[in-house]
Amino acid sequence: MRSKRPKRRPALFTLHIVSDATGLLARHAVNNVLTQFPSLDVKQVYHTFIDSEEDIAHVVAALRRKNTLVLYGLIDPKRKTMIHNACRQRNIPSYDLIGSLVQFIADHTGTAPVNKLSRLHETNEGYFQRIAAMEFTAQHDDGMRLDSLDQADIIIVGLSRVSKSPTATFLGSMGYKVANVSITQETGFPPELKKMHRRVIAFTAAPKFLQETRARRFHRIQEKINEYGIEDLPYYDMRPIVREVVYAEREFRKRSYPIVDIVGKTVEELSAIVLKELNIQQKNITYQDCTEES
Repeated sequence: MRSKRPKRRPALFTLHIVSDATGLLARHAVNNVLTQFPSLDVKQVYHTFIDSEEDIAHVVAALRRKNTLVLYGLIDPKRKTMIHNACRQRNIPSYDLIGSLVQFIADHTGTAPVNKLSRLHETNEGYFQRIAAMEFTAQHDDGMRLDSLDQADIIIVGLSRVSKSPTATFLGSMGYKVANVSITQETGFPPELKKMHRRVIAFTAAPKFLQETRARRFHRIQEKINEYGIEDLPYYDMRPIVREVVYAEREFRKRSYPIVDIVGKTVEELSAIVLKELNIQQKNITYQDCTEES
């Protein structure tokens, strides 16, 4: 009987992402695209602040030819050409992440791009507005500073571990002053929320999801829990969680808060839903600072 041949492991591809800034925008775009290739084995290597011909030459010289792809987000046309030609000479596929978009805008607006990297680092009124919003959001995390709740653009309420803080932080980075308030059946809803009705949105999740999320949080201290013989911690025991969710959702409906089920949604998706449900317009902030570079 012939033995079965072992299955070949899928080839590993290496994506080299070259940016003349922080690479944050490129990282976000690449990761979104890679979700469409779940079976692809990919290693990502980021080369950031590549702002000279010497830097580009050094990066390209270190590349392996096999199973290598190069994605670049560079502003300077000369450096674009340099990395494109260098990759072509070595038979390494390369792709310009921002060139097509720049050309598209130029073609359809009749405006020539300035192609200046320094423009990415300019700070303007929008930048300082976002910094102020991020500071406010950090100061109003998990029910803190309720005395200044009236200054918030958005207030997120919900039980523990329903993505309130991550979503608030993301919205804060977009320029919104966000407060998040944890509620429990024991403590109820803070009275400061009564006058903030139109700014409040509620997050919820299925009891099973909450139980799994909270149990993971306590995984690291499981030995201590076992050592002291603690059983059925209410925080991640299913029965009290069911009661918590029933209570919270009943109170949300009673107060006519928009309710968002967080299960299966990313922070970006939750943020977009918050703005839509509260009928809040996207802030007209230009992102000419180092946090949103290619």
